[in-house]
Amino acid sequence: MPYKGQWRCLSSSVTCLTQTLNNTVLTRDTLCGNASLKLGTDFVWDTDGRTSYAIEYGLYCEREWIYTMTNSLYFVGAMIGLSIGGPIMDIYGRKPGLYLSILVTMLAVVVEVLPTSISYLPVFILARMVIGAGGHVYFSGIQIYVLESFPTKLRPWGTLFSAFSWNFGYLLLVLFGYYIKTWNIFAAVPGLMLFVSLILLRFFPESPKHEFINARSLERTKTSLRWFAKFNRSSFDIDNLVLEYEEGESGEEKIPKEIDSDNLGINFVESLKEFIEYGEMGKQTVILAYQWCISSFLYYGFTFSWSRLSDNLYIGYLYAAIGDTLAVVIKFGIMFVVRRRRSVFGSYGAAGAAFFIAIAPITFPTSWPINWEQLLCLVGSLCVSIGWGMVLLHGIEAAPTTHRAKISGCASFGARIGAICGTQASWILHWSKTGTFVIFGMLSLTAGSLGLRMPETEGIIPPATAADVRRNYEKKEVNAKTSA
Repeated sequence: MPYKGQWRCLSSSVTCLTQTLNNTVLTRDTLCGNASLKLGTDFVWDTDGRTSYAIEYGLYCEREWIYTMTNSLYFVGAMIGLSIGGPIMDIYGRKPGLYLSILVTMLAVVVEVLPTSISYLPVFILARMVIGAGGHVYFSGIQIYVLESFPTKLRPWGTLFSAFSWNFGYLLLVLFGYYIKTWNIFAAVPGLMLFVSLILLRFFPESPKHEFINARSLERTKTSLRWFAKFNRSSFDIDNLVLEYEEGESGEEKIPKEIDSDNLGINFVESLKEFIEYGEMGKQTVILAYQWCISSFLYYGFTFSWSRLSDNLYIGYLYAAIGDTLAVVIKFGIMFVVRRRRSVFGSYGAAGAAFFIAIAPITFPTSWPINWEQLLCLVGSLCVSIGWGMVLLHGIEAAPTTHRAKISGCASFGARIGAICGTQASWILHWSKTGTFVIFGMLSLTAGSLGLRMPETEGIIPPATAADVRRNYEKKEVNAKTSA
C-alpha cells in the first residue's frame, strides 16, 4: 500500500490538517490513526498517476485485512490447482495439463482486469485464486516438460535455461511495471505472455517419456522422438527404432503394454495407492514437500532481502532479480562440481550457518548502506535460492515418470503453505530477533539434512515407475554399506 508520502491532505479539511500537523512524513499511522479521514473529503492519493487495485477497491486502513486475505487466497488457489493439475498431467499428458492451465489463467486474467466500475471485489478475489491455481500448475508442468525433454547429461543445461527464463520474465515484469502506471493494463501483461506460450506450445511434441511410460503408446513415443531428431538435425532412423518394455528382475513386466482408457479413474486411484505400497516414494514426496515449504517460508519470511537494497520499489525489484540471477549462476557451477545430495545439504547448511552467525553482536559503521544482520540475511537468502534450485532439479530427477507431476504438485503444495506462513513470519521477529535467526537456522539445517535421505540422481536415468524408486533406494543402501 502506498502509505508513506504518497497521500496528502486537502486544504479544505481541517481534520486532516490537524491530524498531520506534527508529522513531517505521512505514513500509515497518520492516515489510519484517525478513522474520520475520508478519501476525497479529507485526503487524496498522490501516487504520480499510478493506480492499484488496493486503492480502487478501498483496501486500506480498516479494510487492509481484505488485501492481505486476497494475497493468501492466491496461494490457496495454487494449492487447489496443484492437487488437480498434477494428476491430469500424469494421466492425460504434460501438454494437455499445460494447455488447460494456460486457458484457465488467461480467462481469470480477463476477469481480473475488469474496471472496478463494472466488477465486484468478490469476483476479483476469485479471479486471483484461479490465477494462482493455473499459474502454479503451468510453472510445475513446464519444469517437468523441460527436464523430461533433455537427455540425462544435459539436464543441468535444461535447468539453467529454465531458471534464466524465469529471471528474464521477472525483469520484463519489472520493466513493464515501471512504465505502465495503470494496474489493469499491467495485470494484463502476464495474460498476453501466456497467450504467446499457448501458440508456441502448439509446435512442440508431447514428452516422449510420458508417451512411453504413462500413455504406453510406442507409436506416439516415436512421433515425439521424430520431432526431437528433426530439431537436432539427427539422421537417426526413428522408424526402425525398437522400443520394448524392460522386464523386472523376477521376469514380470515393469510397465504393462496396454492401458484401458475407459478405466483412467481406476488407474489414478491405483497410482495413489502406490505411494503407500512403495513407501520409499511416499517418503521422498514428504521430504520434497518439506524442503519446498521451508524454502518458500524463508524466502517470504525475510525482513531484509535483496529488494530492500533500495527505497525505490522498482530498483529494489531489480536488485532482487540480480540476486536470483547470481544464485542461478552459482547453482549452475555447483552442478558440475558437487553431486546433487551434497549440493542440497551444502546450500541449506550454508544458509543455516549464515543465520546463526547473524546473531553475533558485530556492528558496521553507520555510513554503510547495510548492517551486519542485513548482510547475513542476503547471504542466507542467496543460499536458500541456490538450495531450492538444486531441490527442484533433484526432486524431478528422483521422481518416477508415472508419478512425477503428482509429486511435483505435492512439493509445490508444500511451498504454498510455506509462502502463507512466511508472510506472517514478522510475528516471530516481534517476539525475538535472536529467536528468529535460531528458528531460520534450524529450519535450513533440517531441510539440508533431509536431502541426504534422498537417492543420488546425478548422471542416472530418471526412474520410470514406483518400483524403480525402490530399486534406487536399495542401491543407495548397498553402496552405503560397501563404502562403510
